[in-house]
Formats: sequence, C-alpha cells, structure tokens
Amino acid sequence: MCSILSLLLLVGCLPDSVKLAYRFEEGTTQTYEMTATASAEWDVAGRGQGSYTVSFEVNETVQSVDAEGAVVVVEMLPTGAEEDGLPSPGLERRSFSLRLGPNGEVLEVLQLDGIAASSVDHDELAFIGTYRPSLPETEVRLGDEWTDDRAIRLGSDFQQIETQGSLAAFRRDGGVESARISFSGTSPLEWITTLPQGEAQLLGDATTHGTAMFNIAAGTLETATSSTRGDFEVRVIPGDGAAPITGVLTLDLDLTVKRLS
Repeated sequence: MCSILSLLLLVGCLPDSVKLAYRFEEGTTQTYEMTATASAEWDVAGRGQGSYTVSFEVNETVQSVDAEGAVVVVEMLPTGAEEDGLPSPGLERRSFSLRLGPNGEVLEVLQLDGIAASSVDHDELAFIGTYRPSLPETEVRLGDEWTDDRAIRLGSDFQQIETQGSLAAFRRDGGVESARISFSGTSPLEWITTLPQGEAQLLGDATTHGTAMFNIAAGTLETATSSTRGDFEVRVIPGDGAAPITGVLTLDLDLTVKRLS
C-alpha cells in the first residue's frame, strides 16, 4: 500500500516489488555526460599530492544483442580538463567495446581503440566499464540486497570483482517510475599511471561506493555517482634510466554520470 506521505505528495502507488533490467536494442545510441575528479597523496622519494578533473561526452551504441546480453561500443570524447600536480589519463578520444550480461554486468572487454583486448596491456583495461551498476537477477523489494561476484575478462587476464547492490528507494516524477540503487564493490587492482617522478606501477586494492537512478520502464541508467578509494604500493621507473623508486600512494576518484539522450 502507498504511504500517507506518498499520497500527500501525489506520486501515487509504487510497486511492492520490481524487476530491474537494462534494455538493449540493436543499433540504439545513448549519450552521457561524465566527469571524473581525482586526488592523490604519495610518499615516493618524498611526499607529494595532486589532483585533476576531466569531463567527457560518452556515446554508447548497442552493436548486437543475443540471449546472453549485448555487445556495446563506447566512444569517449574529452570536453575539458584541469590538472594540479597529477597528470590526468585518457585526454584523447577513446573507444572500446564490451560484452555486457543481461543485468548490465561487464562480462568481457573486447577491444580498445580498435585493437583486440588480448593485445592490450592489462592496466589499459582495468577501469573500463565500471560506472554501470549491476542489477539483481530476480525481482526485488524496497530494501532488498543482492551480490554479484564474477571475473571480468581483460584481454588474456581476468579481474575478480565483487559488488553489492540494494534497492534504496522508488520515485515517480511526471509519470516516470525510477529506482534508486545503492552499490559498493571491492577488487584488487594493478595498473600503470604517470607521476611527476616517472612512470609508476601500482598494485593494491580499490573500494567503490555509489548510487544510481534507474528508469524502470525504459531500462536505462539515468544518473550515477560513485567514490573510489585505492591504496597502492608504488614502483616508479624514472625516465632518466635511474634505479626504480618504491613507495605508497592513496587515490580518491569521484565519478558522476548523467544521461543526456
């Protein structure tokens, strides 16, 4: 039954339970605006810190659909960047293709900039496709939780990721029913980035917490925000050929995504 508050707000009765599922239709494209803000502190041959903010237009095109899910091609077009002591990655135009399961989970990274994932270094693939939360396999009620534990194929390697989701709220706005999803996840992470001291190899763990608004009828992600913290052991290879330098680094990454069309 609807609560008295819902009636007073004239939002009408929302379902007791609901099936949440992404809708993939071959040939369709959705456009998102994405902003990533990162800050880092490190102790690598001395203490340092830095930050950056980058923004993108993201176009997702469904290339094919089958019983196991869909192949989606993603194009990321940079629209702005600000750096303060921490170089931002991926400022050039990039594209990649993913195989997604029926609940939106990433099953496999297929290509990066037209190159087969099996020929691309693992660290180049580690962050691809992480902003779409996985949905439950069965109908859920308000407050229900679910767990998704799977290995994502990244070229010739696999990355094990465990995520937890929960149905936090329903909302009706102008006749559109939406679900607010809370999600979190953790995974080991190994990747390569650039620090002022040189190319840095990072090995550690990352934990993510976030929320998303999901259009139930359309089967589309409308907005999502997430915060990821990673603690890493660092090995820097200086550009002048000097001996490697070791240290530690903490990285905080905030991501916002909004569907435009």
